[in-house]
Amino acid sequence: MAVQVPVRIQSGAPVRIDGKAYSAGPVISGGRIFYDKEAGSQIVISEVQQLRLALHLRLLDDKKFEKLDPSRRQSLRIDFGTLSPDERRIALARARFVLKLDKVQPPLHRSKKKVIERIIEEVWKTGKIRLKDKPNARQVRTWYRFYVAGGRDVRALVPCHWAKGRRGERYSQWHRDTINRLISEKLVSPTPASFRQVRMAADRELREEAGRRGEKLERNDGTLFERIGGKLVARMLRKRDKFGVMVDTTNWREAQRRARSIQLGPQGECVNNEWEVDHTLLDILVIDEETMQIAGRPWLTAIIDRYSRCIVGFSISFAPPSWASVMDALRVAVMPKDWVYEGFKILGNGQSGIENPWNCHGKPDRLIMDHGRDFKSLSMEETLTALGIEPDHAKPKKPWLKGKIERWFGTLEEQIVHMMPGTVFSKWESRKFYNSEKMAVLTIDEVNWIVAKWVIDIYHQDQHAKIGRSPAQAWEEGLKETVPHREIPKDLLVPLTGLVVPRTLREGGIRYKGLRWDSDELSRVRAYLPDSADVQVRIDPLDISVCYVYDKKREEWVEGQLIEPMQALGKTLNQWVVISRLARRLRDEKKLEREDALARAFEQIDTYVRQRVADRKKGLAPKRFAAFVSSQSAWAKVRPASFDEDHEPPGGHLFDDDDDHAPAKPKRGPFREPKRPWTGSENPEDSPEDKARAAEFEQRADEEAADDIVVSPDVRVEDAPPTAPNADADRADPDETTAAPDVEQPTDGSRADDRDDGEANHDDDDDDDVTPVGFGRD
Repeated sequence: MAVQVPVRIQSGAPVRIDGKAYSAGPVISGGRIFYDKEAGSQIVISEVQQLRLALHLRLLDDKKFEKLDPSRRQSLRIDFGTLSPDERRIALARARFVLKLDKVQPPLHRSKKKVIERIIEEVWKTGKIRLKDKPNARQVRTWYRFYVAGGRDVRALVPCHWAKGRRGERYSQWHRDTINRLISEKLVSPTPASFRQVRMAADRELREEAGRRGEKLERNDGTLFERIGGKLVARMLRKRDKFGVMVDTTNWREAQRRARSIQLGPQGECVNNEWEVDHTLLDILVIDEETMQIAGRPWLTAIIDRYSRCIVGFSISFAPPSWASVMDALRVAVMPKDWVYEGFKILGNGQSGIENPWNCHGKPDRLIMDHGRDFKSLSMEETLTALGIEPDHAKPKKPWLKGKIERWFGTLEEQIVHMMPGTVFSKWESRKFYNSEKMAVLTIDEVNWIVAKWVIDIYHQDQHAKIGRSPAQAWEEGLKETVPHREIPKDLLVPLTGLVVPRTLREGGIRYKGLRWDSDELSRVRAYLPDSADVQVRIDPLDISVCYVYDKKREEWVEGQLIEPMQALGKTLNQWVVISRLARRLRDEKKLEREDALARAFEQIDTYVRQRVADRKKGLAPKRFAAFVSSQSAWAKVRPASFDEDHEPPGGHLFDDDDDHAPAKPKRGPFREPKRPWTGSENPEDSPEDKARAAEFEQRADEEAADDIVVSPDVRVEDAPPTAPNADADRADPDETTAAPDVEQPTDGSRADDRDDGEANHDDDDDDDVTPVGFGRD
């Protein structure tokens, strides 16, 4: 192998010293200066050192390095630890042959074939070579050339299989532009299509574009094609910037979240220093104890101590995440847990079933929570202030700041919840063949006991991988290093952990969501307050039988008992809200049905009236006669008949009474005042204008009187026989005064006599004096 040793080096010429790039500088008294191209530093090498480096092939011309393949030069920049195990194994096996050859002296013998074959036999006989086949002399010589040109770096011996094959672009530029455009439109979007759809669209558009260009659809090597490669779209998508693809498919915030680093969250300094609280929906269906029907999935609110990883309190209920569930879990956390064992003994017939103590209680310095509405309520703020707890809302989009409680939720689901009957699992693939509703047999109280049993006897006693000891042990050891907090009195905790609502204290007590509380103590508070005074009221969400009103005068909470409704006793506030909402919805439905019925009735009436107006026309009879003959009740058409239809009609009736002692009846009806008599005069001294005006009034009165005469349909007015005046008709004998049924019978003299009677009765044209045929006056 010919090696060029730079005996004479020109200033500024590139050289390689142990594979590192240098630039030859000027010659000085102590030798020559060489400048490091990468670091920018300089070194001084004497002439003797230059000669020795050249003889050992450590100082070489840069041309040998430039003749290496780009893939070989790239392998020199790769971290050896990132290579695959096979690549590292092959490189180390080749190095055994190369290192043995590098020790041959003089250097010119290293290129001889016999020398190389002897070295191959010596190394191969050791049995330490992990190669499939024994190399030949030509291969070892090539490896040595790579090794020396690469600065005696073992990475120069790595097989570059990844650089084999055709590496040029097979498709023209407009082919790639079309495919990239379709990838941006159909794949890099919030609703991506499949690779098959993009590939088919690319085939179609490439054929159309080739037709417009008048070209054949062919690759750069001249081969024709009808369809692009099956993996071309995926390869082109992988070449794109991953962060940019995530921004286009989601949004910038989500891309930042996926690309950010996951840091280690706070670990806590001591016991009762920092607590984390959060909610989760348990992956299990529970049944109702009374109806044995599916009740739903309960919610779990838990509080964990950061330092010891102990669960200091939890609450399981059907109420969605709210301030009430947080206060319930906080009440369990800060108080001693003796009552928990007593409660389980009642459910377990005298046996709680829990073997280990639950000594976790106290008051934290800070409570870490997220930015939910339930953690930012007025009641939450006032309760934490009264208890001396500092609220700490973790920064959004950084789950590692509250990762202890989140990881515990996952441990609970994996170790116990997914093992219980009725679980719904967390992934759809797991519950695909599992009927959760059919297998559900546990009630919410039984799930509560199972979770408590697992927390106290399993989780607290098992060694925690992160802290290297059990949570219970970490709690006990941590208590010895801290000053215990003051225990919170129960009578203070219960009012503080209630729902705070501003209410008005009126006569009758406190009202809230259809509930009313009152007591004698509330009456005494109301006695010295103004009317309708605003007060602060705390309601226990888990026991609404009692409310607490703050008495500013005595500076204490005053109890009020639930007065109404009695159906709310024994129910939680959430249960009562659900019940009242359901009852209100039922009332609204009934009210809507009633209003619909009223609207239908009004519409039917309106339709009936319009139909009658359209079908009927006005009669020829006067309005008074129509009102007279229709004066009976409208119910007569609807009410059943009260007499027999076959009964004979009654005989004639007398219209006047024969009682001589009865007072004389007025000529006019009893229902109207008599009109002012006519003031006209026949005095010959009247002027002709007055006489003409009087005659006009008289003619008009006669016409109006003639229009009001109603006759029988069988008799006409002009054919009616004249009747003689009968001044005593009102006092006539009943046998002689029976009126003919078809002829109108005047009761106070004929109309003709009125017209001949002179001026005294000229105004007697009242409508009430005209009576229809067949009807008489009383």
